[in-house]
Amino acid sequence: MQQVYQSIESYNELSISYCRKVIFAIVALAAIIFIIYGNSFDCSWHFDDEANITDNPNLHLKEITWEHVKRTLFSDRNNPHVLYRPVACLSFGLNHYFGELDVFGYHLLNIFIHLISSIFLFLFIYHTLNLPSLKTKYATHSYSIALLSTILWAINPIQTQAVTYIVQRMASLAGMFYIMSMYFYLKFRTTETGDKKVFFLILCLVSFVMAFGSKENAAILPLSIFLYEILLLQEITVKNIRKKMNIFFIVTGAILILGFTYIYIHDGNIFSFLNGYENRPFTLTQRLLTEPRIIIFYISLLLYPMPNRLNIAHSFQISTSLFDPISTVLSILFIAGAISYAIYSAKKQPLFSFCILFFFLNHLIESTFFPLELIFEHRNYIPSMLFFVPIVIGFFYLFNYYSAKKPMQYILLSFILFFLIGLSHSTFMRNFTWKNEKNLWIDAVEKSPELFRPHNNLGRYYHDHGYKEEAILEYQKALESPGTNRIDETFVTYYNLGKIYGDLKDYKKALSFYYRAMCMNPYFPPIYNDIASVFDREGKHQLAYDYLLKAIRLNPNSSEVNYNLGFHYLREGQPEKAIYHLHQLSDDKQFGDRVLLYLGIAFKQKGQLGRAVTYFKMAMKKNPRNIKLYLHLAETFYRAGDYKKAKQEVELSINLIQDKDTFSKILHDILRNDRSNTIHPSATIVIPLMRDACLGKSNTLKKWSELLSQKDLWLKEEHTK
Repeated sequence: MQQVYQSIESYNELSISYCRKVIFAIVALAAIIFIIYGNSFDCSWHFDDEANITDNPNLHLKEITWEHVKRTLFSDRNNPHVLYRPVACLSFGLNHYFGELDVFGYHLLNIFIHLISSIFLFLFIYHTLNLPSLKTKYATHSYSIALLSTILWAINPIQTQAVTYIVQRMASLAGMFYIMSMYFYLKFRTTETGDKKVFFLILCLVSFVMAFGSKENAAILPLSIFLYEILLLQEITVKNIRKKMNIFFIVTGAILILGFTYIYIHDGNIFSFLNGYENRPFTLTQRLLTEPRIIIFYISLLLYPMPNRLNIAHSFQISTSLFDPISTVLSILFIAGAISYAIYSAKKQPLFSFCILFFFLNHLIESTFFPLELIFEHRNYIPSMLFFVPIVIGFFYLFNYYSAKKPMQYILLSFILFFLIGLSHSTFMRNFTWKNEKNLWIDAVEKSPELFRPHNNLGRYYHDHGYKEEAILEYQKALESPGTNRIDETFVTYYNLGKIYGDLKDYKKALSFYYRAMCMNPYFPPIYNDIASVFDREGKHQLAYDYLLKAIRLNPNSSEVNYNLGFHYLREGQPEKAIYHLHQLSDDKQFGDRVLLYLGIAFKQKGQLGRAVTYFKMAMKKNPRNIKLYLHLAETFYRAGDYKKAKQEVELSINLIQDKDTFSKILHDILRNDRSNTIHPSATIVIPLMRDACLGKSNTLKKWSELLSQKDLWLKEEHTK
């Protein structure tokens, strides 16, 4: 009995010790991660954030209902009937529900995802080191190895692209569920209780589904678990390996079936992924030759991740043969050698073998056949999770080797301390580059001046912020840059130059750039919309209308095109058609009160005065200082026979007029005698009302009343003629 009691006490002490260790690790990881990412909460939206989040209405979740939630799960605008990374997209939708497009909430969740990934990575490494097959070697330092390996991964500056770049939550969320699934598999295999085994197996499967639902590269997870099983959970013998080869082929086949099924559902053709090479500046063969060099570059970034080596747009020479450049064959030989060594030493060093194979295996999807862009740092988020484990084990081996030489141990400890401080500082500084688009693309231009994208995106930043000359200069540099990611990529620059020259009222140049863009990409609706705007400004209204029709055929849901068509029909006195197009965007915030104003005018043209009043009042709530709104409302009340309310609305409009220039401009618009007069208040109704409202007021208003009397007299004479 005494022995049982002592064993229980001993177990409790071990449990308390383990809990304290885990709590300390979690607190330490949380403190470090939030400190080094503390300057990223206000980093702006970037690049792919726009197409995927800010400009994607499917992710703008407004109500927690199945209909709205379902829309976030099918958020790929090119394939609206197919699930698109539903877990990641739902998280973006929930961010929008609670904070709309305020970046703080998005960054906070990204950092929490990175923290949870780090915690489960620590737990996975710690429990792996305490497996029966590894315990005798690593149990003494298992806690320290697990914590230090995790910290080196979590604070590495290369991870900023997966953490600070909001849209790359897809990569980090997949990574979080990926390592959770592996940890739960470990617990499933090492737990003896039946109920707990079932529980951990369910968690493992659910985590795998969630990882794949965040990003497709998680499909490789079953192979990682298979490697873990044969290398670390079972004794490596020829007999065991032969037994497991059947399972290997089954797992590999299942992954291939899953992958091809996903591609077929998404694109309707299992080989459709190869079609993407038509618009890439490299072939499939060239990509396969280039990627080994990129993987070696990734390894160098992980080992030496200084901010001056990190980039949103790396410039990388394409390999055209095994020996051009010579680093191609050297990289292939290095990777082949590393994999061969991992297989050869699997029995003696199974942990090292697993870490090496895990790294290369998890680069398999994004670094082989698929016609993706060649290089992005966030692709290392999952592959690098175990990268530092062998390095840290080597560090502790050296530390123990010099156990009799304390000065050497102090040197080693000082080195690792300064290395951690250096990594943390580099990550903190790299986040400043992500602060805004200007910082990000100036950094990219300095590091990759020969690439098209940095110049184009910096030009776009200048364009959006009104620096037109600087924008033109960067756009011209972009067109002169040979390095592109897509063959037709430059059409965007021609289009943007067309927009700038349109703003500068140089319509001839604007049209020339628009036509170049249109020749390169005839299926881009904004080009036709903007050409229509140029023709409209030049007074070529029929041509403008023809181009608007082309634009709406390409994208019936375009807010800009529906707005312009609605405005066109309103000026043409076709209120039914105007109402149809304006109703497509009545909830679109980018147009403010204008859509509601124009809907009011359209119903006024139709003679539906009650509905016109409703829309005018809705517009007034959004913009209570819009003087013309009051005049339109006054005209509507007048037509309805309510002269008292008409007079009240006119008096309110007069009170808003602050100076004579504003007053004269309003009169000028009201008295215009062209096709735009259909969108202005009726002069024959509102001018007499305004004159009456000014009578009896101050001297200034009396002068305005005299001016209005002259205009009223002129109107009557014109009417007599």
